[in-house]
Amino acid sequence: MFPQTIPPAIKSHIDILITLYTDMTQRTLEALQSLSELNTQFGRDLIAEFGANTQRVMASKDAAQLGSAVGAQLTPGWGALQNYQQHLVEILSRANSSLAQTAATHMPAVRRAATDVAEEIMHQASEQTARTAEQMSKYQMASELRH
Repeated sequence: MFPQTIPPAIKSHIDILITLYTDMTQRTLEALQSLSELNTQFGRDLIAEFGANTQRVMASKDAAQLGSAVGAQLTPGWGALQNYQQHLVEILSRANSSLAQTAATHMPAVRRAATDVAEEIMHQASEQTARTAEQMSKYQMASELRH
């Protein structure tokens, strides 16, 4: 009932979709890599800032210096957090743009392939309908001859 081979239109459509998904996955992985690098840098910045603040606490010579150093310990990473947020927005913006561009690049081919698949299916359905109608007419004629 179903053909054993995959029609060329369907094979082409599958190939185009695989290419689209592969490219979209590549763009997503690039964004995730950038996010991972950003998170690593943020962690390093926090550790460096914490270390610098701890050194200031240890090197304090009077109450004023100690109070200032302890105050810095209470709000760790403010500069690092602002830098992180700025870079996060840049990475997500680039990722969004890259994904949109990749999708826009592939969509005409996806549309064409989908249209070809629909036409192929309509053609096969039309052929099957004609064969079925022909078989039905043969059975009707044979049935009329018997009666």
